[in-house]
Amino acid sequence: MKRGLVSATLVAALVVTLGCSIGEALQDPGDPVDMTTANIAGTWHAGTERFITFAEDGTFTALNLPRELFEDYPTSPDPGAAPIDAAGRYTLDRGSTASEGPHSDVKLTIDEHTKADDHLGSVTMNALRPGDGQAYLVFFYTGSGGNSWTGYLKCAEDCFPPRPYVPTSK
Repeated sequence: MKRGLVSATLVAALVVTLGCSIGEALQDPGDPVDMTTANIAGTWHAGTERFITFAEDGTFTALNLPRELFEDYPTSPDPGAAPIDAAGRYTLDRGSTASEGPHSDVKLTIDEHTKADDHLGSVTMNALRPGDGQAYLVFFYTGSGGNSWTGYLKCAEDCFPPRPYVPTSK
């Protein structure tokens, strides 16, 4: 009887593991969107607290970036700490494995942020158009809660960040 219970437990664990992996693999986040400096320029939001503003000169400012973007670095932020704001430069590129096709990767090079750790690196967003037809800029990451994402939608005229982030280098 114990052998049957162990086998059933192993099969159940395998089904759950494969089910999660297959579900993630089959999930369609949308089609790549060809970004240009003209169509990325402006403010993008994820809810009412997260904002990224892109300028046509290739710079950006961000309010309240997802903490998971910083979790793998030496000094992970405390979940109860102040929001992570940042500024830097962005570039548009094709997907990491694509030699042709849309410029759907938005690489953010962080020149400064509001955390006093050593990490000033880069993160990549993907420009995608899911089933609703709108273009989103999306961070995909693995954090303490597992695989996740944060998607930003371009603001309409009535969408304003709650506060400015002014880089100290300006």
